[in-house]
Amino acid sequence: MKMKLLQWEFEFDKDDAKIVIPVLLLTLGLAFTRINKSALWGGAVAYYALYFFLKPIVTTFNDLRSKFHWRCPYCKSRDIVYRGMNDYHGYGMVPYDWYLCNHCGETLIRLNHGRLVKPGPGRGAKELAQK
Repeated sequence: MKMKLLQWEFEFDKDDAKIVIPVLLLTLGLAFTRINKSALWGGAVAYYALYFFLKPIVTTFNDLRSKFHWRCPYCKSRDIVYRGMNDYHGYGMVPYDWYLCNHCGETLIRLNHGRLVKPGPGRGAKELAQK
């Protein structure tokens, strides 16, 4: 959502709301309620600590877990390298992430649910090298 204030133009989206709305609620709570001020400040500090520090740590651990969880379906090796996005069978409908196993040299595809699979008959690196 774009907002104009005098000569400035601001863009306000969902991520901005996760930061700004708790600040507005804190100021309203400090101004108009009888709740203990230290409890309100403690809640605000806890919210921002969780939002800015815990969320990136959890996403980093999830990325590492998925990285070590993947295995090559051919040789069960975890030594896999990202090659880029490409179409499957050249139809151009759905681009997939393509990977290469450094151990056996086979080409792999990562599906939407995070699993590595064989790309199909005749599409592996070994089959292309033999032709």
